[in-house]
Amino acid sequence: MRRVALVLAAAAIGTAWLVAASVPSSAHAAIESTDPANGQLLEAPPSQIVLRFTEPPDLELTIVGVVNGSGAPVPTGPPERAPGSSREVRVRLDPVPDGVYTVTWRTVSATDGHVTAGAFSFGVGVSPGDVTPVEQTGSGTPTPTAGAIAGRWMLYLGLVVLFGAAVTGLLAFGPKANARPWLLGAAWALAALGVVVMTLAERSSVGVPLGTLLSSEAGGKFLVLAVAVAITGVATLAAMLRPGRATLVALAVTAAGAMLARVAGGHAAGSGVTVTTQWLHFLGVGAWIGGLVWLVAGLVRRLEPAQVRRYSRLAGVGLVIVVVSGVLRSTNELGWGWLLHPFQSDYSTTLVVKLAIVAVLIGLGAVNRYRNVARFEGSGPRPVLRTAGGELALAVCVFAATALLTGFPPQPNAEAPHAPQPLLVKGSDFATTTRVELRITPGTVGPNTFVASVTDYDTGQPIDARRVSLTFELAGQPNVTSTIELEQGHHDMPGHHDTWEASGTALAQPGTWTVTVLVEGAGSSVEVPLEVTPKPPDQHIDVSRVPGQPVLYTITLEGGVQIQSYVDPGEPGRTNQVHVTAFDAGGKELPLHGVTLTIHPPDAEPFEPEMLRFGPGHLAANIDLTPGTWSFDIAAHAKDGSELVGSFQQAFPG
Repeated sequence: MRRVALVLAAAAIGTAWLVAASVPSSAHAAIESTDPANGQLLEAPPSQIVLRFTEPPDLELTIVGVVNGSGAPVPTGPPERAPGSSREVRVRLDPVPDGVYTVTWRTVSATDGHVTAGAFSFGVGVSPGDVTPVEQTGSGTPTPTAGAIAGRWMLYLGLVVLFGAAVTGLLAFGPKANARPWLLGAAWALAALGVVVMTLAERSSVGVPLGTLLSSEAGGKFLVLAVAVAITGVATLAAMLRPGRATLVALAVTAAGAMLARVAGGHAAGSGVTVTTQWLHFLGVGAWIGGLVWLVAGLVRRLEPAQVRRYSRLAGVGLVIVVVSGVLRSTNELGWGWLLHPFQSDYSTTLVVKLAIVAVLIGLGAVNRYRNVARFEGSGPRPVLRTAGGELALAVCVFAATALLTGFPPQPNAEAPHAPQPLLVKGSDFATTTRVELRITPGTVGPNTFVASVTDYDTGQPIDARRVSLTFELAGQPNVTSTIELEQGHHDMPGHHDTWEASGTALAQPGTWTVTVLVEGAGSSVEVPLEVTPKPPDQHIDVSRVPGQPVLYTITLEGGVQIQSYVDPGEPGRTNQVHVTAFDAGGKELPLHGVTLTIHPPDAEPFEPEMLRFGPGHLAANIDLTPGTWSFDIAAHAKDGSELVGSFQQAFPG
């Protein structure tokens, strides 16, 4: 009991540290963003299609196709890795005529080997109403097939029985007690068959020849697993022919190696911490449930009470490892929030079912340990055997739930983000003589295209204007103003043909802007006031949390340009520095004219601190930090004329 207490204490400390450092993982190569975005309207045809995934995709198993509005295929280049990113894939696209196009894609994660698929659409030179974003149904991951589930079930069960034979033979029953060649051989054959069935099921899901699959990065993990199981087969044969401590040690090591090969090709493959945690989980199940198989087999030959007690202690340690590592894995894959919504996805629902079975299994184990084993000498093996049989029946169900669970993505795969819909605002002058309709695309903070339709208020006919301009003023900040001159054109706005248009970065900051439209005619002019609140910028944020360091926010914008920002040291009650650094698509520091940083404290008015320069593209500001959630809006003005706009929020505990 003292040893078990020490194991529990060490496990609790390890759990607390790892949970504090862990963040939810995605698993599966889910779509993160596309260029063009889903439903985006383009003035000119794109030269390439870019897809960004949450995990590195296997290029050899990635398919990207484009069809036009009539369903005819559009020629594209082969999938290529985008420069500087292992998670981006692009295909070249020759110039296409105006119309609506649909992109379909399918890939296999090079990390965990799971298949994902989806589609999105975009338009070229058509009106906004002609482009309908593709709605992604489901998670983007095909439902696990019966073959894949059966293959994983056989592999898990076979390896657990083999590892359990080695561990209990060495630590509980003795090598001779586990000398059952038929059971060892059957366990290895089950694991080997599982590898074959899993590989064939993967080939069927991917839809490529077996040779193509095995030569790919994702398929290579099946080869590694097959080799590991084959080596385990050699150790199994040795244990069958010459049962002893040496052969059982070899069996334990090779079975553990095969378990590691499987873990490294599954959901846990994202980091060394998760691989280690999942591997320990697998080993704990082997010592507990795998040993239970050999307990039942040994009771037929009348195991001694001391042997049964040794197994009971071993199973207790195995159970502790299983519970601790299980908490770590579920936290890493789902976070803590899933407990509030346990049935929000196929993965979490299956996990709930698995945990319910495990709870009953633990209850039966407790009955055996604290009642039947304690009375073993007086009552004989029958009560232990009866309860252990029930445990084994439940364990078979747990393995089935696990085989199903590993086929679902832990985090629901998001569909391709929709293109931002343009902002459309309307207004008239005070005397109601002139009506203005202003469309702002994409309508987000940063660069936009402004298209104004100017018509007579009563007749709706275009006004013969000589000059149209837009003046922007940010509410609460009278010093933030700018003016854009529009040029007359013939932009296809629905219901209008005479329009005025221009592009610019006047909406460079979040907030509500007053836009004054000045319309000058032959002998008079009118002003039409409008109010515009741009949407947050289209951005992707990667958050890096490393113990002992500030939380780093990496904001990736269109074209691969990035803003990195952090609050140092991130401790309320003292002066902190907010750092902002810009990088170009190649990862080099991007020179900036300056940065406008708008900070929203939790209980105070927004303010713009003075920025201090630390480098060509690195500026920082000193702030007095208080507890609560702060918002940071960044507008970086690059020397090449581009505007980089991003925002993030961070909570600072008191």
